[in-house]
Amino acid sequence: MRLTRFTPFQQFNQSLTLKIFSICFVSTHVPLLALVVYLVTGFRSEATPVLVLVLAATLIGTAFCLACVWAFIRPLHQIAGVVETYRSTGVVKSVRSQRKDEVGIVTNGISILIKELDATLAQLRRQATTDVLTGLGNRRWLKDIGALEIARAARERAPISVVVFDLDHFKSINDQFGHDVGDQVLVMAGATIQHNLRPYDIAARIGGEEFCLVLPRTDIDAAVNIANRLRMQFESKAVGPLPAKRVTASFGVYRGDPASETLKSMLTAADRELYAAKNGGRNMVRSAVALSIRDAKIRA
Repeated sequence: MRLTRFTPFQQFNQSLTLKIFSICFVSTHVPLLALVVYLVTGFRSEATPVLVLVLAATLIGTAFCLACVWAFIRPLHQIAGVVETYRSTGVVKSVRSQRKDEVGIVTNGISILIKELDATLAQLRRQATTDVLTGLGNRRWLKDIGALEIARAARERAPISVVVFDLDHFKSINDQFGHDVGDQVLVMAGATIQHNLRPYDIAARIGGEEFCLVLPRTDIDAAVNIANRLRMQFESKAVGPLPAKRVTASFGVYRGDPASETLKSMLTAADRELYAAKNGGRNMVRSAVALSIRDAKIRA
């Protein structure tokens, strides 16, 4: 085994303790060194010049010590600012020290740990709000983001529609072909939904084979068109051993009144239309509009 030898300079460079001790030693001896030099060079040894010299040397040594100590601990001040910024705003700032001593190790270590912590928290947030299989949002995420969209629609007096749908006879697919094929169908459904929706539309998986869309700034006709487009896309897909037209879905569409309804009440209304589609033969779209909106149109 080969042992690594460190030169005195390397040991000094990697040790904060040696640096501080060295600076303190030099700083405290500056007055003595200045006095020795003063006397050796033959200057007068009267009390006043000597006192002035010692005081000046003491001030210089103190200033030198403080400057060096500040330079040594400055990275800690910077990393403290990074920690406080992350705690208060969630913004990750990068700090990188080229030093090899304890302060440099602590500075770089904490900077890396903050980045890793932020990445871990972001991953946990995604896992908490995302359905792993389909890549869509989950019910918890839908509840939060859907409520925000409904509140926005109420402020802007803009239309908003919700769509609830599920895959027809999905249990029989699992029973006949196995859960692996069922998972493939769900993956296909998630990809198809994401491919066919607009950037501002909201999609979530809210049950085993049940999905939900929240469509901001969308009236009933546009929402029905989106649902029909998805229905035809599902019908055209062949997944594993399943031929085309084996995977179908039933849709319930509801344009709610954001001024008087909540996400929960809109989903309940869309659910009623979904069950109407199922009772009507499946693979179809049923829709309804909030009574208050219909009455307003009639009065207009």
